Amino acid sequence: MKKTDYAYCVARLRANEAYMLKKDFLMKLCESENLDKALSALIEEGWIKEKTGIREIIRLKNNELWTLLNESVPDKGELNVFCVLNDFFNIKTAVKCAFCDAEPENYYLYPTSLNLGELTERARLRDFSSLKIYGAATAEKAYNMALITENGQSAEILIDRGAIDCLCEYAAAKKSELSNTVCGFLCDTANIKIALRINALGKGRDFAEEAIGNTFKLDRNRLINLALGEREELYSYLLATVYSEGVSLYSESTALYEKWCDDRIIDLVSDAKYTAFGFDPVCAFYYGKQNEIKSVSIILTALQSGVAADEIKERVRALYV
Repeated sequence: MKKTDYAYCVARLRANEAYMLKKDFLMKLCESENLDKALSALIEEGWIKEKTGIREIIRLKNNELWTLLNESVPDKGELNVFCVLNDFFNIKTAVKCAFCDAEPENYYLYPTSLNLGELTERARLRDFSSLKIYGAATAEKAYNMALITENGQSAEILIDRGAIDCLCEYAAAKKSELSNTVCGFLCDTANIKIALRINALGKGRDFAEEAIGNTFKLDRNRLINLALGEREELYSYLLATVYSEGVSLYSESTALYEKWCDDRIIDLVSDAKYTAFGFDPVCAFYYGKQNEIKSVSIILTALQSGVAADEIKERVRALYV
């Protein structure tokens, strides 16, 4: 498909950028007296239509975004790249619920490229082998491992590793330069977090080999070896990479690291707002909306918990507009 085939799509997304929330509004939202006042402000802004639960609001906003993209993007298959993390989370949810006889539907994340009805049915039957989805082999392997070892952590590690390796496949696909870059970033930053946890917990080589996935700009073998060694040597290596700023923040707080990751993605996609054709502007719009939705979720949840306004402001993500 030619880049010019995206002309209508990009024009429509550009028009929708006018309705995205601005930083000044979000800062004022942080200062709301309570959750009810914040919801009223969002209604007045036209961001939501009525007051409802935070989880429902976020679900509706994600559905709106996904509907807009599906109506606009000429090649719907390109959108699957945005579903990788949710897809594997949903696989993890189905596997875990299979062991505790819980209903997974309440825990699934959207958007997703999976047939969740099929996934749920296979989970109920404890049979993942006939799933016709990407990640089916990972689901079956994870379930069987948990069944044999009675260790849910091992199953989770397999599925998380599957998500990382899938992101790396997208990063190497060279379909969209920007999408590839973001996937590579997500892949490496997830591996960094895993390596630092392995080091802190003193896990062994077998665990590290299983948990740390393929890498984009990092040396996987070196990352594994350093994760098993001295903390200072691991940090020294990571601080010499393009991810040094995030690693420094991780040493202070994992929450700061997660915020840096989200903000860095906006830095990566920001130039695409000036691109007229191709999939890159779609990628930029998607991640811009994701940070917007995540920021509102953080603000509303913090207000509900009685967190002070200044502290809430520190958690708000960078915006695309």
